[in-house]
Amino acid sequence: MALIKYNLSYYAKTLKYIAPIIAFVIFFAFFYNQRGVPIWETFYITSIAIFVVSSWISTSFVNAEDKTQQYITKTHVKSENKYHILKIASILVFMVPFYALLIAYPMALGFFARNLAIGEVIVVVIIHFLASLSGVAIGLFFNQDMHGDKSMMIPWQLTVTLVVAVPFERIFSENIFVRIAAYALPPLNFLGERMNALGDGSFAIDGNFLLFAVYSLGYSLVLVGVYVLMIRKRSKR
Repeated sequence: MALIKYNLSYYAKTLKYIAPIIAFVIFFAFFYNQRGVPIWETFYITSIAIFVVSSWISTSFVNAEDKTQQYITKTHVKSENKYHILKIASILVFMVPFYALLIAYPMALGFFARNLAIGEVIVVVIIHFLASLSGVAIGLFFNQDMHGDKSMMIPWQLTVTLVVAVPFERIFSENIFVRIAAYALPPLNFLGERMNALGDGSFAIDGNFLLFAVYSLGYSLVLVGVYVLMIRKRSKR
């Protein structure tokens, strides 16, 4: 907890979060400018938004400390794996107010035609948490330690984020190669078609949702594990 608090405090002083927060506020103000929005289509779009913002913040959060400060912090922690894992945990904690606002605001102010059941609220929280985790996991691979050429870092991140966030497998559903390739991407759009079709209907926790949750969590944890291994090898060079 002490290291998480330190990470959050250090990142807050860098002001690197200003740009993504401005983008988030603009999206928030534009999206919630009228009532009567469909429940599940809305939450599908906000989960995409939280994925993009999480990826953006993850990239700047990882490199908040300079090289000397990173070395000092690692020395205090006495475990490089622990240092990196708690840095990632700190990013997830930083992201909580973002998706909490996206979930709580429309529900509290009556933007929807009906109130959500407890089970549906749990579904929404899980979807947004997993979207945030996926965004963080993707963003880890686009920090300065992972890319020698800084000029290509942002274009590559934007490209990957776009490919993951846009449901190309549905847009190009007739192309078998696109559909197969989609399985190699984080399952952000796994529930997209269902959520868009539901409108204001009831969302039941079923096998498909549980598969999405397990697959999303596993996919993101694998990416995090790969990142930790790669960054440790790079730091030893």
